[in-house]
Amino acid sequence: MLVTRGMRGTMFKVTGILLAGGQSSRMGTDKALLNVNGETVIERIVRLMSPSASNIIISANDDEKYAFLGKELVHDRYPGQGPLSGLHAGLNAAATPWSVVTACDMPFVTEEVFRFLARKAEEAAAVMDDKSRLQAIVPVSGGRIQPLLAAYHRSVLPSLETCLSSGRLRLTAWLEQLKVCYVSEEELIQELGHGADKAFYNMNEPSDYKRAMTGLS
Repeated sequence: MLVTRGMRGTMFKVTGILLAGGQSSRMGTDKALLNVNGETVIERIVRLMSPSASNIIISANDDEKYAFLGKELVHDRYPGQGPLSGLHAGLNAAATPWSVVTACDMPFVTEEVFRFLARKAEEAAAVMDDKSRLQAIVPVSGGRIQPLLAAYHRSVLPSLETCLSSGRLRLTAWLEQLKVCYVSEEELIQELGHGADKAFYNMNEPSDYKRAMTGLS
């Protein structure tokens, strides 16, 4: 387990939250349990996230399906309301102020991405000025923001509650209410090397899975 030392010599920890509560309706089968290179996507993500997280939470609505992972499972408090609901459930259960979050359908996510997000969260935690204190760290890749592979502070929970209770479920609209650090593509490349955008590839349809099976060639 990677645990970094904070500015005052204390151990800085983040929780890992894996969002696995979707219906996978377009894929026709559970995306998290698809096999890529001899390993299910969710097993791979848990393995690569573990060095950067003091604990991993699976936000899902089916205990039996993911029990084999041996991780804490939490259920949506607002069922059927998409990734915001899963994020809400995970952050409510998190034991640390900051959490690194990922969707369950990213077959090429890397250990380096999780380490990078955890380090950015540590840097944000060291800021003492309330006006400058961040609530979210969201990468930009492929010209698009990537809110489902990002880091969030538990202070986002009130705004999540408001969005979910009122049915406002667009992730981008929710982010506009927060103090967000958007990590540029240039910084991602500098930190993670060329090809960093591959980590953000996600699978929604069978054709996406076929591409993943060929390594996106």
